[in-house]
Amino acid sequence: MLEKCLGIFGHPLSHTMSPVMHNTTARELGLPYRFLAFDVKPENLKEALLGTKAMGFAGLCITIPHKVEVFKLVDEITEDAELIGAVNVVTFSKNGRMTGHNTDGIGWIKSLEEIGESPKGKRCLVLGAGGAARAIAVKLAQAEAQQISIRNRSIEKAEKLSEYISSRIIESKIDAGGLQSLEQETKNFDLIVNTTSVGMLGEKTRESSSLIDENWISEKSICSDAVYNPLETVFLQNAERKGAKTLSGLGWLIHQGAFAWKLWTGIDMPINAVRHALIKELTKK
Repeated sequence: MLEKCLGIFGHPLSHTMSPVMHNTTARELGLPYRFLAFDVKPENLKEALLGTKAMGFAGLCITIPHKVEVFKLVDEITEDAELIGAVNVVTFSKNGRMTGHNTDGIGWIKSLEEIGESPKGKRCLVLGAGGAARAIAVKLAQAEAQQISIRNRSIEKAEKLSEYISSRIIESKIDAGGLQSLEQETKNFDLIVNTTSVGMLGEKTRESSSLIDENWISEKSICSDAVYNPLETVFLQNAERKGAKTLSGLGWLIHQGAFAWKLWTGIDMPINAVRHALIKELTKK
């Protein structure tokens, strides 16, 4: 039987764990899928997308910096992708039409539910104002968070995201600002989500940093990080020392990928096997 091809587009792409996740899934389920990573430069994105369509790909993941551009290039958009304004998963219909989905927000909500939590009624701090922050903020608003505060180095980007969410989900209570007042504000939040790359493995200064100092964290807070490499960032280490509940980016990675796999194949991902494979791979590095 011919293998069905799946892939991820991004630039750069050396960090991706998606091939480990999806190839483990195919192997565990005994299905003829092969997942490959493609480093696609922005100027080649449209041609690459049309190429996968012509070659009969079974589906695609889309990552930085292509999520907004692919939103403009697909034939159809799902409600979540339209609301978030970005695409991270593409499916192909039998007649070749491309549909753009966004599983980032629902993947994060699922990982939060895994530790027995929900955003409903919570005061939430979102660090960052990029695509991940957008997906999280939309889901927080939909889940009836009491308050959403977006903080970013560029206050203008934070304000634009705040205005966007407010315009789409009218009942949301959302504000924006910079990073300068975090020391005074952080203990007031029930849920803190880092969607920036601060703490990510690779560059020494970034890797050893956190936007949130240990002394600013309340033991009653839930601290969530988008970063999954390393598995425990400085931010999460700080939170653990204060007795706060923590959520690494690994669960988010797995659940957004599980929703993608279900869209492509109609079959559930074997979550435990995938988690084991990812941890094994990440702890090798």
